[in-house]
Amino acid sequence: MQYYHGISATTHRPFSPPLAFRTTPRTNPAKHERTSIREARCHKCARWVPVEGIKDVQPKVKELFWWKHAAACHGTSSLDPPLDVYEHDSVYAVVSQL
Repeated sequence: MQYYHGISATTHRPFSPPLAFRTTPRTNPAKHERTSIREARCHKCARWVPVEGIKDVQPKVKELFWWKHAAACHGTSSLDPPLDVYEHDSVYAVVSQL
């Protein structure tokens, strides 16, 4: 289920986002395949991870490939400083005063 909401089962916080993105061309793609693949840089393993499949279709959850990598790689690590996952708006102010 964590692949559909992006919340780590280990830390109970959202997965850390990629550090950067790049587009890599593919050699000899088939008729219904992408000619290039987007990749994201991981803060933990420092590898470029494909964040989309080779088929030229839109997934239902576009972050799915990144979340799968993050679940396997990140463990309990997160970016420093930790990201604030809450939007500080009027609702946050009311809830935080309870």
